[in-house]
Amino acid sequence: MVTKAELYINVLQELEKSTTDILSTAIVTQDGLIMSCTPSNCVDRETFAAYSAATFKHAGSAMDEISKENIDMLLAESKDYRLIIMRATDYALLTALTGRNAQIGMVLFEMQKTIQKIKGL
Repeated sequence: MVTKAELYINVLQELEKSTTDILSTAIVTQDGLIMSCTPSNCVDRETFAAYSAATFKHAGSAMDEISKENIDMLLAESKDYRLIIMRATDYALLTALTGRNAQIGMVLFEMQKTIQKIKGL
């Protein structure tokens, strides 16, 4: 029998295979606990999960204060990287780290497809 954790890792691996621009992916709780994470040479798994959730939470608080709406996606850019965090379910976030020159439209499209798969698990 396949576990939910194995199903999560399978959808993350499919996401990473869909575009070579993705360096690392994870499904994390809104508290920053790892539900599933692909191996990465560029980030520490726990740090990636914790900071992704904390950043999304703080951006969500700002959005609520400004517009009284929930945040669904957050995109942060640095000189070399992009961090994309999307609400996958009421309790989980899908997060991806890409290079700065990633085809962002394709990455966002593939992440949306992955969210639908996560919701179906």
